[in-house]
Amino acid sequence: MERVRPQAESLREQALGIIRDAITSGELAEDRIYSAAGLAKQLGISLSPVREAMMALVTEGTVEAVPNRGFRLVTITEADLEEIIAIRVLLAVPAARSLAEAGSDDIVGHVLNADGVQAVTDGSVTDGSVTDGSVTETGEATTKSEAIVRLRELAEATVDAAEAGDFAEFYTQDRRFHEALLEHGLGGRAAAISLRLRDQSRLYRRQDQIGAIAVESARELPRIVDLIESGDAAEAADLVTANLYFFKRVPAKADG
Repeated sequence: MERVRPQAESLREQALGIIRDAITSGELAEDRIYSAAGLAKQLGISLSPVREAMMALVTEGTVEAVPNRGFRLVTITEADLEEIIAIRVLLAVPAARSLAEAGSDDIVGHVLNADGVQAVTDGSVTDGSVTDGSVTETGEATTKSEAIVRLRELAEATVDAAEAGDFAEFYTQDRRFHEALLEHGLGGRAAAISLRLRDQSRLYRRQDQIGAIAVESARELPRIVDLIESGDAAEAADLVTANLYFFKRVPAKADG
């Protein structure tokens, strides 16, 4: 799995990003307890940032601390998953609509820098490093056209991974696509909320079923980008919703 993170990120943010990717792809299992030291070794990153990242995940409810043993993922039920997706749709639909309705040269997104400070407001950019891709390295705000380029890159990477049968990479790139959609469409805070929910979805548990529809789901992402680029807000919103519910296209996996 790719471990490269933006250089401007703090060590804690780098560790958090790597751990989130590992959770998304199923590299970290629900039925195991992970010590911070063991996790740092497994993921090839430093101990202290890993410990800080795991405590952040505990705070948001993705991970729980096991006294004197370490950390484990919080178990998600079918009812939890339904609630998670419903909330994600409430964020993703206005994000897709906002992007579709913007002009090609309009500034899009209200992103957060590494310190959680809003960096783009009403088209202006404050000082400070931004690491989420919605502001360029030169500090220039992102236009709709630039956002489309980024979304298309992520959509194509998701398709490539699905077609190659690399489902860990499929989950990771799909997550990054939806992160970028939220960042550019609604802003960094909305993206952060959606990502926390995405990390709790545990869709990889249905790998034997989802594998059959991963390519279909992935191929919807370039179509979403096309609809946003053409300004078709209603169709883009509908396809985003269908894409988030893609796991319902297969029968629910029996418990046990």
